[in-house]
Amino acid sequence: MRLLSDYSLYHVILWNKQGPRNHYDMLFFSFEFLNEKFDYILVLKFDFPTDLRDPDIAALIKALEKIYDKEENTFVILTYRQELPLYKEGPGEFIYSFSCSFENFKRLIAGYHNSAFLKKNLLYEILDNLIIHRLIFTKILVRQIPIIETELSFSIQPDVIIPHRGSNLYLRNLLFYMDHINGINVHIGIDQLMPGDSSKMSRKFPLFNFYSIEPNPVGPYVIRNWLIDHSESDIIFFQDSDDLPTSDRFAMLTDYIYKYQCQLCGSHEISVDSFNRTVRAVRFPADVKAALDYGPGHCLLHPASAILRSSFYHCGKLSEERRFGNDTKFLYNSYFILNTMKNIDEFLYIRRKRPNSLTTTPGIMIGSEARLALIRQWIEDFALIKQGSLKLENSSLVFTPTPYRFRVKKSISN
Repeated sequence: MRLLSDYSLYHVILWNKQGPRNHYDMLFFSFEFLNEKFDYILVLKFDFPTDLRDPDIAALIKALEKIYDKEENTFVILTYRQELPLYKEGPGEFIYSFSCSFENFKRLIAGYHNSAFLKKNLLYEILDNLIIHRLIFTKILVRQIPIIETELSFSIQPDVIIPHRGSNLYLRNLLFYMDHINGINVHIGIDQLMPGDSSKMSRKFPLFNFYSIEPNPVGPYVIRNWLIDHSESDIIFFQDSDDLPTSDRFAMLTDYIYKYQCQLCGSHEISVDSFNRTVRAVRFPADVKAALDYGPGHCLLHPASAILRSSFYHCGKLSEERRFGNDTKFLYNSYFILNTMKNIDEFLYIRRKRPNSLTTTPGIMIGSEARLALIRQWIEDFALIKQGSLKLENSSLVFTPTPYRFRVKKSISN
């Protein structure tokens, strides 16, 4: 006999605000509930259900209603709190759980042939749809159970730095979500030919700053440095154009940086893997500096991080001599210069793992000989600097400028 508390199976909870709710537990997922009339839907399924026994559904619903009171069109990804890794990234549980308004859920799945759709990973298919095609929601959040809302004390308008090369659809959808986030200065550097598209985007998003680089490509690090040089906020956020921030990313990291005087700060990521069609939690160590004390490793995700402007220049900026890998070089260099490097225990970044990105392209992908050769050199120098046998300024970790000349033109919205 199955138990109602078996969360290795799908549980679907429908409810009306301050009203009744229905709870379906399913051995095989189905859409038998679509004709019901309710305000919200909560779908629960956990990779390691024994880690979360009998979640307090009433408390969870109450916390979700507070989110929907602020913005009805919010999609909430749900997982549970876990112990953090100490030294490097820790791929964790696969994620299946989410909540949103019931009407928006029905709009989302309306275009699917149900019998085929039900055999797939429901959350992956929804996120893939939201990232690429159907812009139904205006906000996306990730919450860990039990949900703990943080009171934010500091408010400053940061600069968000976005280099772009690749699908313009990814960039457009990123900007759609960012256009619904208040209090950010957005700067986009286009590293490819976009005949007409750049002007169209600047008209569609007139509050954002668009720049075209010629000749191209010059690489993401050249663009990041140039955009930072031509912006002025005290806090700089990195962001890749094919990924998404959660709607509270900028406010939460800004608050943490000021509250705790943190110089470089990142967060956990939600990995949306288009190769395996899965959604997975990837956590990082809380104390990046302590993790690097143990040894150089992948303990902070660069595009998910933010840095004080003064700290960025103190570290000598991002090296520009190649199109890949220099975020790792910057992190190892920063270890010897900065005092505080942290990751907050929240999921604030949704990262797409997809074909034809800089981390999956043959020849320069993660694990390629080109990357491994660089990592070996950086690790060797990292160890020698720690031992006192090599000065940082004489190592492979220092800033290297681009050898190329380029021009930058700002797109003006009419």
